[in-house]
Amino acid sequence: MLIPGQVYVSLTLLKDSVAAAGTALLLGAAAMSNQQDPAAASAPRTIEVVAKRFGFEPARVEVTEGERVKLVVTSGDGVHGVEIKKFKINKKIPRGGDPVTIEFVATAAGEFPILCSEYCGDGHEDMKGMLVVAAKSK
Repeated sequence: MLIPGQVYVSLTLLKDSVAAAGTALLLGAAAMSNQQDPAAASAPRTIEVVAKRFGFEPARVEVTEGERVKLVVTSGDGVHGVEIKKFKINKKIPRGGDPVTIEFVATAAGEFPILCSEYCGDGHEDMKGMLVVAAKSK
């Protein structure tokens, strides 16, 4: 035979146990969601690039696969563009030196052309750079 007060105490203990278990699950899930790839969790590496007729300085940008990259691009003369097709980047760089920030994660290893996506004169077709993404060491 159950005593009414005993049932209440048992239900209270059950409710408290379920609440504690639920809290533990939520805290565990939150902790797991904060665990990221160390490269993605760190601040992006900033690389300054100048676009000017008819090239990029530096002409070769080297990063590592999985690395977060922030390109800060300014124009040395007129209007230019920065296009890296593999990473779906296409940004207009205005005349006047105002920097344009382009952030991305280098998700694939290889060599990827950096192109000027805004017509900038007779040498426009020759305005190229190279993004070199080194394979992540295992």
